Amino acid sequence: MSKFIQLEVNTGAAKTWILLEKTSKLVEIFTTVAKKYAIDRQLNNIMLSNQGRYLPFSQCESLGDYGLTHLSKLDLQVALPGGIWPLTAIKARKADLRPLPGFITVTTSPAEPDMISLEADPDEKRARMPCGHVIGPSSMTSYCRSLLSEGKFKFLCPSVDSKTGKSNCDKQWEYFLVRHVACLSIEENQEFEKKISENYLKKAEGLQQCPSCTVWCFKDSKMGNFVRCPMCKTGFCWACLRDWIASNNSRNCGNLDCDGRENREKILTECPPKKIHGCADCPSIRACPKCLLLVEHKDMCGHMNCPGCQYGFCFICLRGKTSSGAWPCPYLGNCPLAPRQAVDRLSSLTTEMRLVDV
Repeated sequence: MSKFIQLEVNTGAAKTWILLEKTSKLVEIFTTVAKKYAIDRQLNNIMLSNQGRYLPFSQCESLGDYGLTHLSKLDLQVALPGGIWPLTAIKARKADLRPLPGFITVTTSPAEPDMISLEADPDEKRARMPCGHVIGPSSMTSYCRSLLSEGKFKFLCPSVDSKTGKSNCDKQWEYFLVRHVACLSIEENQEFEKKISENYLKKAEGLQQCPSCTVWCFKDSKMGNFVRCPMCKTGFCWACLRDWIASNNSRNCGNLDCDGRENREKILTECPPKKIHGCADCPSIRACPKCLLLVEHKDMCGHMNCPGCQYGFCFICLRGKTSSGAWPCPYLGNCPLAPRQAVDRLSSLTTEMRLVDV
């Protein structure tokens, strides 16, 4: 008989699981939840309840004293000055949000509230994502931090149907969009990218979280992208993390916009052009010619070292440094412009491509 039990934690917008020993004290639930959701507040501000009964912040009473057994359900709230709010409603004023042409527009309309906090302050900007749903910087930061703390590395739209409470979108947001909307600081961006890499390594080793109950699942190579969760029995697609709606022996999951592989082509082919010195129409996002890390050009010349593998290349012509360490072209940007990169010309990787600023 296992000495561990799993408890379901409901934040109001998502559910996850925590693993504890049966003999754990109640205080260990609070510390585990705080770490999982990166709650940078005093533990006694966390409020947990089971079937309407609030749990005390106790170092003496155990899980069994409050009837908590395997698969018991907990509701999570955080106490803030002025009242009690769900975890996803925690917000702090972020830097000014800007539109991203071709991808994100900005709104302050009271008719378009933040999908998580439901706030529609006309003085605070919110982003209209490519899928059409609206979210603010603070909600984006809190939501993505909670996903990363759960071991995930993909950012799916959290929009839910107001009547059923079930997800009605699940479109994947590329990381450069997430980072832009969240208005991440340098430290936050480093934190997020490190966690994305760590979480992806778990997938590379053959582990993935069930999108329904978040229990870790193993992938059977004989089943392709089809995975059956051993806990809730949900069948889902390894690539897009949505329900498998085709037959189990099908090669594709049946979701129209899922081709079974990472979708990077839109970023590389639709990113806006920019002027880099003498080059007036250079794509603003490139894949490193060596490791394929997605890199966004910010300013200065086109010569750069990939922050992932340190490979030196020109952002305009995509040629790399010579064996002697010399640049293959002048920094003025008058070298031949390489065409936009296409996914089918990029070799497959065993690590997740992420987007960084240079």
